[in-house]
Amino acid sequence: MKTLTATGITKQLTRLKDSLSHATYLLNGQQRQTDIFKTEINQDFIRIFVYLDDTVSGTVSNISLVDRDGDVVALATREFIKPQSKGLYSVFAYKFVEVEVS
Repeated sequence: MKTLTATGITKQLTRLKDSLSHATYLLNGQQRQTDIFKTEINQDFIRIFVYLDDTVSGTVSNISLVDRDGDVVALATREFIKPQSKGLYSVFAYKFVEVEVS
């Protein structure tokens, strides 16, 4: 039997959102830091957007979300070449699901 209400789920996602401090990434092997661009909560989904603008170009990898304690709470290990002429969004998306345990 599910016990969490829609309000309970929203509050858990909001707690995750509020615990985040910033994002980090490797640019040509050097660690960089950036602000979290935007966060959206919709029912039981959360999307956290990291935006790399036209000041960033080169090999980008290991985009991570860092919480207020300084801990990496999410890590995307993919690597790509980002041209200076284009901005780039990296989106972390999660669905909060209550699982019944017997």
